[in-house]
Amino acid sequence: MKPPASKPSAGDLRELAEKLLCWSKELERDDGTGQEQRETDDQLLIIAAKYYQSRRDRDDLFPKEIFGEPAWDILLDLFVNARRQRPVSTTSLCIASGAPATTALRHIAMLEKRGLVRRVRAQHDGRVHYVELTEEANRMMEEHLTDAARRIRDLASD
Repeated sequence: MKPPASKPSAGDLRELAEKLLCWSKELERDDGTGQEQRETDDQLLIIAAKYYQSRRDRDDLFPKEIFGEPAWDILLDLFVNARRQRPVSTTSLCIASGAPATTALRHIAMLEKRGLVRRVRAQHDGRVHYVELTEEANRMMEEHLTDAARRIRDLASD
């Protein structure tokens, strides 16, 4: 009888999911029309997802309370899920923020007030609200992630 296989870590599963997503997108590509834009979009998704995962890995090593940027985690999560075309409920976003729900809700409200996110009532249930990045916030995230990737490449080439 075979011994039971060890369970993969959450990080291993996320990494595998990212690879599967990239491979599936490669298979979906058509004759090359818009391929450069799709590759850029894929790269930004990967960068944002790894950025978010790096923050969660850091939380596993250090006490969570010494780092605190729930607003940034919220923006990263919304960016990643928008690229994956997945709606994000307020509840899910609170969990993704890594902060207590009341703190996360306060940050969501602040981001909404600043025009970076908007809440949308779910059509299937009026009690459920989804949160999404505004076009301006999406543009800002793209710019930041593109710049961060460029700086990392520059650092690696030095």
